[in-house]
Amino acid sequence: MKKQKPERRGNMIIFPGALTIQIDKALRAADRHDFMEAVRQFETAAELGTLEPEAQLIYAYSLYEIREFEKSLVLCDTLLHEGFDQYEELMDLYVTLLVELRRFEEADALIATLIEERVLSPERKEKWLHLRDLSGRLAANAETKEVPEPLAELKQHEYDPETFFMQPLAVQYQRLLAAFEGDCQKLELEWKQIVEHESVHPVIQTLALLLLISSDSQKTIRVKKFNWDQPWIPAALDEPFENSRFTQLVSKIEERLENEPTAYLLIRDTFQHHCYLQYPYVWNGFSDEEVVDGYTLYFEELLQGETNKADHRVLRMIHKIDQLYALLEIQ
Repeated sequence: MKKQKPERRGNMIIFPGALTIQIDKALRAADRHDFMEAVRQFETAAELGTLEPEAQLIYAYSLYEIREFEKSLVLCDTLLHEGFDQYEELMDLYVTLLVELRRFEEADALIATLIEERVLSPERKEKWLHLRDLSGRLAANAETKEVPEPLAELKQHEYDPETFFMQPLAVQYQRLLAAFEGDCQKLELEWKQIVEHESVHPVIQTLALLLLISSDSQKTIRVKKFNWDQPWIPAALDEPFENSRFTQLVSKIEERLENEPTAYLLIRDTFQHHCYLQYPYVWNGFSDEEVVDGYTLYFEELLQGETNKADHRVLRMIHKIDQLYALLEIQ
């Protein structure tokens, strides 16, 4: 058998089998979840020769795991144009990357195309229908978070509780968003009255509380939400998503859904959305395990397209929060 000769590429001499050995190193690193090392080994392998499509997909997954989303998307694009047998696995990663990059409209359009072209297996089709619906909701939520034109001067009478609560919820929401662009310290009393009003919507309450934080208010305020009721000093509060309990719960949800990266991304955004409504509380009185179980059941609902019959108190509160957002018409 004729022996293979070393190949010269630029200033490098590539010995027979070097590419295979390098890819094997990368795959072993990925298998033990050392994705930083896997990417390093894949980069070296790519300098030695052309990676097989299966190796490129694992390379793309490894880039995703170290949050190099743009680079991962470039690899996915290459695989798409070249044609790839593991099409559904590739699409899972592709849509996950679009959601992570907050390119919701592209994710929605891609899912729609996949469904229309009937390239998905029946079980995958059901999953993608519900992921498409959730992606659309996230896109709508992202759009509603755009801050309106700033007000030159805040009109005190518009925020007086008697006038303010006569307005539709959507107007209340937009007015409080606009207030962040004005001199909100001047209306500290109004923000406190809005937070403590007996008929205030929880999201309106959150916004008014954030205005008090922006005002560096040192006055004690009582916040009643759901069954929670306790005093807080706004200036001493963390921002909604900087709370240690929030961070801990997000990590535990990620651990639970480590084999479902798309599910994790969508549930993470939904969880953040729900915690914003609860603020300054973060699932107080519920164990971490209860919360993670509740969101796992919630994701199963989204995939199945029907309400879960399980009697779970976290799931019941999640449904209540969804109903409250629906009332506000900003979800």
